[in-house]
Amino acid sequence: MSLKNLYLGWPDYVMLVVFLGLSSIIGIWHGCFGNKQTTTKDFLMAGGNMGMLPTAMSLFATLCSASTLLGIPVEIYYYGTMYLYFLLSWIIAAYLTSHIFIPKFRELGFISIYKYIEQRFSLTLRISVTLTFIVSLIMFMSVILYGPCLALSQVTGLDVWLAIISCGVICTFYTSIGGMKAVIWTDVVQSFIMFLGVVLSIVLGFSNAGGIKKVLEIAIAGQRIDFFNISFDPTIRYTIWTALLGGTCYALSCSSILQTQTQRYMCVDSTREAQKAIWINTFLLVLLLLLCGIVGLLIYAKYHDCDPLRAKFVSRSDQFYPLFVMETFSRFPGLTGLFIAAVMSGSLSSISSGVNSIATVIMEDIWKPLMPTRIPSDKLQTIISKYMSVVLGLLTILLAFLMSYLTNILVIVYSVTGTLAAPIFGLFLLGFFFPRVNNRSACIAYFITLVFQLWVLIGANFTLHQQPKRILPISIDGCTSLNLNNITLNTINSKSINNDNNLFLPLYSISFMWYGFNGVLLTVIIGLVCSLFCGNSKSEVNKIDSYLLISCRQTVCCCGSNDKNSQYAQETFINGRKYEQVDGIAPEDKELVIMSSSHV
Repeated sequence: MSLKNLYLGWPDYVMLVVFLGLSSIIGIWHGCFGNKQTTTKDFLMAGGNMGMLPTAMSLFATLCSASTLLGIPVEIYYYGTMYLYFLLSWIIAAYLTSHIFIPKFRELGFISIYKYIEQRFSLTLRISVTLTFIVSLIMFMSVILYGPCLALSQVTGLDVWLAIISCGVICTFYTSIGGMKAVIWTDVVQSFIMFLGVVLSIVLGFSNAGGIKKVLEIAIAGQRIDFFNISFDPTIRYTIWTALLGGTCYALSCSSILQTQTQRYMCVDSTREAQKAIWINTFLLVLLLLLCGIVGLLIYAKYHDCDPLRAKFVSRSDQFYPLFVMETFSRFPGLTGLFIAAVMSGSLSSISSGVNSIATVIMEDIWKPLMPTRIPSDKLQTIISKYMSVVLGLLTILLAFLMSYLTNILVIVYSVTGTLAAPIFGLFLLGFFFPRVNNRSACIAYFITLVFQLWVLIGANFTLHQQPKRILPISIDGCTSLNLNNITLNTINSKSINNDNNLFLPLYSISFMWYGFNGVLLTVIIGLVCSLFCGNSKSEVNKIDSYLLISCRQTVCCCGSNDKNSQYAQETFINGRKYEQVDGIAPEDKELVIMSSSHV
């Protein structure tokens, strides 16, 4: 058996061409017809009047990348069902985000949420956070561009680099020409394709395996069904604690303070719609994660006695799912092409959202603050944002070439995001809930945590003899057609430095699921400790604008909902200016006027 013996037929190519062509058509429609994306608000925020359902599906598609589709089945295959506790983390994160953070961000009305860091602390810290976000997101996009292209190359025999360029160019094209509306509507289409591909994998997988009962029997015998690991050992990859603590901090960081998500909260016309959108997004996300978990059990049922990696059927664990699909779908013309389209959907949706968000923060958080007297007109800002989208797309393609040397993409995504997003989330917590924390305390906490997180991430990825990762039993007893003498038993974890006497080995061996928790906790603790020695005095605390803080009453009462259609009169701030909300006029409706007047 070899991947090189399996190729796509013409129906599969038709499926791929239709999918890629549809994404391009959506971009052309919104860029050249419709409203033509001629204003900054249209290009970056879809005019602020998108529907709740497409926005929710866009939130979902942004979070579910190729790392989700290709990585989760592998984690279930090697580590069992403890990963599924992560579903609870997303539900907890959705509750806190929808009832605390979304109302606050909507009240602030900032196009980029990192403007809050300047309002609460300083411009220096704002730019530092923005640069951290840009670096982490570009790395993330590069990883998830490489993932589906790998799957495509393994199925078709197409050169992986040609696949990277093709996918990257198409994604860059429709993102740069169609703006946020094109991104959101392509996300809707791509969400349907992702679900269709995974559901077909499950239906045909159970049929080939002999039914649900047979799959469960094999999984139980192989110790893959486990929901009761309550160990406090931090080196164990998945336990209840890694999911509920580490997973929740990771999910909160993704949902609350990443511009890719918060930018969509501003694309709908009311806070209530944004709250509904995140709950629909969470339902879709939990459903897809559960389906990917089932796929992992199906893959184990098929290869439980002949591990594809140790048997050298594949060169990387990320190829398990493509291998499974090729052998399952091969007798159905066109379905393999649909699966590849589903994996590509997960990647392109996240890349397009990332490119649009990076263009936003570069303009709002770097250009405007550093050159306040040379702010271009609204029309010129739109043109500049489009050109920046092209440059960012090409940079993502270039960096994707480097990702071929990395391991499981799910681990990479979780590790990088947990490392870099957690200190930013901790910074927002300090700003919202602890008025005694001033700029000096926040800077010390942020930079110390960031250095620590990067140190652990780099050390973990270059340590050879880490403490055991406790992979569940795998077998090659059923590989009767192989020359077993050529099988290397240790091909799963390979590092590059011998560290038998490494004093930091326990730290480097911690599960990547703890990175998010460690980053948030360390930022908050250091910030609070520093505030005891160099924090704001009582008079300075009183000078902090109340709109920059979240009170205990707001937290307990879940902040309420400033619905656009409600009657209210209260002070609010938009881009640092004070306004009166009356007669149902929401702050977001004044935003375009404010942006235009700021250029005078």
